[in-house]
Amino acid sequence: MMELVTGGSGSGKSAYAEQTLWGIFRSGSGRSRAGDRKEERGEKEPLLYYIATMPRRDRETEKKIERHRAMRAGKGFHTLEWYTDLECRLKSADCPPMEGAGVLVECLSNLTANEMYMENGAGERTTEAVVRGMIELKSRCAHLVVVTNDVFAESSEDTAEMKQYKENLGKINRALAELADRVTEVVYGMPRRVKSGPHASSEISPKGQPGTAERQQKTKRSDRRNMKLITGGAFQGKLAYAKNLYPGITWTDGKCCGLDEIRKCGAVYDFHVFVKRWLEEGRSREDLTGVILEENQDVIIVCDEIGCGLVPMDAFERKYREDTGRIMTALAESAERVDRVVCGIGERLR
Repeated sequence: MMELVTGGSGSGKSAYAEQTLWGIFRSGSGRSRAGDRKEERGEKEPLLYYIATMPRRDRETEKKIERHRAMRAGKGFHTLEWYTDLECRLKSADCPPMEGAGVLVECLSNLTANEMYMENGAGERTTEAVVRGMIELKSRCAHLVVVTNDVFAESSEDTAEMKQYKENLGKINRALAELADRVTEVVYGMPRRVKSGPHASSEISPKGQPGTAERQQKTKRSDRRNMKLITGGAFQGKLAYAKNLYPGITWTDGKCCGLDEIRKCGAVYDFHVFVKRWLEEGRSREDLTGVILEENQDVIIVCDEIGCGLVPMDAFERKYREDTGRIMTALAESAERVDRVVCGIGERLR
């Protein structure tokens, strides 16, 4: 089984991917006859592999690596730091045996950049190299989960270099989506199935939560607030959709309202801009999440999805982008209802 997982920055896609693969093997459904034979022979190779594609460049990348290591600690993952040429590594004598194993690749966006720009990368052959590596990997293991990024929702004009990178990653994503048994998009911690294979379950149960159908039946859980969230790309008609869905509400403008208004307002739009202003004042994402969950549990929030573009060069912009995603993910977990608007058309995610 192969699953491709996509989503924006801070969306929770990595946690979903890791939890999905770990859950398969924890339940025993991922065990194969080959894995049973290994155990009978007393072999100790791990059943779970994590192929890390992010090189250690600076303290920022080191912190990301440390966070991901902490996420999978104690779950039996064996880390392989493979930055380029997966096909060659898989065919080398040093490659660990993967028959019957589960493999998580984190992630395609880094792997693509490595192949394009690293000295020993594939360069102009990047798309072919990455796809061939994934095909070889799929043929060797029992379960493969591959994480990629949605970096295709920017309004600014791309440089020639960025355009080529996006084109390569887009081709890779499409090729692997065709190859995969299922494709899942994660939006603020909520997975939605984009493609389901003939043997794939329609239920999605990250972090041990109920599947989609069961979640829909339990939207009034006692641990949920009356909060409503509306998200989507810029200029998609989110505010008009929200006003139609919730008429008679007084709306607060996140671009210019006082920061303390978030404690009591009934509804706020341009919430992503509000988050930026909050962070610029030196306040933390944890504080903002706590204020809303503890003091304004009935608020309606309209927020642009800003995590699907290329990673910004500026450190604050990177933090702002990721913090917005993580704030919305935390709020969505407790919200009564979450909607996503594309081209003026709303889809209820919860």
